Amino acid sequence: MMKTGLISLGLLATLLTGCDAGAQSLEWYKAHDKERNAKVEECKKASYPRSTEDCRNAIDASVRADDNITESKPKEWTPDGSNS
Repeated sequence: MMKTGLISLGLLATLLTGCDAGAQSLEWYKAHDKERNAKVEECKKASYPRSTEDCRNAIDASVRADDNITESKPKEWTPDGSNS
């Protein structure tokens, strides 16, 4: 009885954390355009496109791979109040 409870608890924890055992990583999707685009299209058909780790990684990689996000360096402030 105790063993069954532990197995059930482990299964429930896995389901609640959204662990996607077959999920590709964000970096993998960044490097594989064709697969990323196919996965994004598949995920868009779902009622909640970001419901799995695999979909989240594909969507996030798509945004980053298209250079939609740029990194900027922080502004440096000078004592006189001007910025550079």
